Amino acid sequence: MTARAGGGLVYFLVILMTLLMRISGSAGVYDALGVDPDVFFTLIVQLCCFGLLPVLGWLIIVGGRGKDELRALPRTFNVVKCGKRDFLRTLAITVPVLFVTGFVSYVWNGALSLMGYERSSSAGAEQTAAVLVSDIFLTAVLPALFEELTHRGEVFATYRDSGWKVIPVSALLFSLMHQNIPQTGHTFVMGICLGVLTYYSGSLLPAVFVHFFNNFISVVSGYSGLVPVFGVIDTVSGWLYGTVFGVVIACLIAAASVAFIAFMLGRMRKDAVRCGRLSEAKFAPAAEGALPLSKDIMLWFIIAVGVVATLFSFVWGIM
Repeated sequence: MTARAGGGLVYFLVILMTLLMRISGSAGVYDALGVDPDVFFTLIVQLCCFGLLPVLGWLIIVGGRGKDELRALPRTFNVVKCGKRDFLRTLAITVPVLFVTGFVSYVWNGALSLMGYERSSSAGAEQTAAVLVSDIFLTAVLPALFEELTHRGEVFATYRDSGWKVIPVSALLFSLMHQNIPQTGHTFVMGICLGVLTYYSGSLLPAVFVHFFNNFISVVSGYSGLVPVFGVIDTVSGWLYGTVFGVVIACLIAAASVAFIAFMLGRMRKDAVRCGRLSEAKFAPAAEGALPLSKDIMLWFIIAVGVVATLFSFVWGIM
């Protein structure tokens, strides 16, 4: 089976299993099993749905199960070393990406609130070192590794023949994968950034690092009771998005961040062209004979499933 057809089928199975896990949690299955629902869901989804399933599915359906195919898999999924310059540029844009996605989240959720959407509240986490470490592992480490393996690894391998369009495709699927309307806006923007990083560097590592840092900051900001310095994050965020003057400053910071990110990614692209990893064309065309995305039935079916699940979360929030 071709990479496009087989990879699309593998990703559909990933999304289907993720959706079934989410439905099972809502139905109280995990409570009945006597396990922590959030921990159980995260471990199974990250390790199995985003870890084992893409790898085993690709080997069985697309790549074959021989030693040569197994050795080629890391390269196929972009699990290769990252150049030193590319990683330094990744470090430089990590905080700006955080500002941009934070601003998009503020605007997106503000728009949802105007439409009557109410986010469900959850009990605050216990403020202990053990809980903090566990939260970082479950919310920052695992998603950074396995969501990137799936979306900048398996998805990139599947739609690589579409040229530059693999970037927005991976971003859209990454956004819809969360199946949660409040996360849709900023995860799409994040997906674009992570996709460009992977496309230009040829490595999954920059995307993994930025993804981890973004989730890490989100986690530790909720533990100011344990480590007071973490409270600075919420204080700054509250000021930026809690006053008119703060919002103006946030707009300026976001605009400056976008400009800086574009500049650094531009430098990364020049290096990729110079070493022959990318063509000089800014928008690389699809490979000859590649199935147009508009005619990829499996892709549209996957998108439809994601849209329906995401819209359901929106309807649930306005009821």
